[in-house]
Amino acid sequence: MKFDKFNVTLLSIALASALWIYIFLLQPYAFWTSLSLATFLLMMLSLIINGEKPAYGKVTLRMIIYGITSGLLLYALFYAGFQALRSTPFLAQGVSSVYKLRQPMSTYTIALLLIFPIAPGEETYWRGLVQRRLSEKVGAKSGLFLATIAYALVHLPTLNPTLIFTALIDGLVWGILYQLTDSLVPGIISHALWDVLIFVVLPLA
Repeated sequence: MKFDKFNVTLLSIALASALWIYIFLLQPYAFWTSLSLATFLLMMLSLIINGEKPAYGKVTLRMIIYGITSGLLLYALFYAGFQALRSTPFLAQGVSSVYKLRQPMSTYTIALLLIFPIAPGEETYWRGLVQRRLSEKVGAKSGLFLATIAYALVHLPTLNPTLIFTALIDGLVWGILYQLTDSLVPGIISHALWDVLIFVVLPLA
């Protein structure tokens, strides 16, 4: 049975929003477990909707360098920004509330979940499905813009402006990587590296 991939993609964003409301607003005890299951579901959904080989591309040295470099630069950007503004109660509270979501789980396990399925799940869905289908419909630049906005807005249930802004910046960078390389590999590497640095190796708070 054939279906309109663009319209189904738009409907899937409602599911993504519902999942994020459950995870961030209702805040289940098993936060990382819930987030892992949600991102894995979205990844599988994107593969089904696309119905073809996803745009992962080849894992080349260039793609790896793009991913590592952008991940490190993103972390450096947020680290520098936090250090410069950490005395601001609004920012400090926003960052602190994000880290409070961490469930009692070993850092090793959290790192593994961030590497898979969270990072590849989010990239496969938000860039490999949402940005791809929007770009096909309205053009590459508009598709990048709309997908980035959608990625940021889906974090509204967190009620955390700091996290929403972070998602906006990260989503823009990972979206540009996907647009420039036509591959999900750099974004997945960048996303996974940034996540592990910010949540496990060198947390801001």
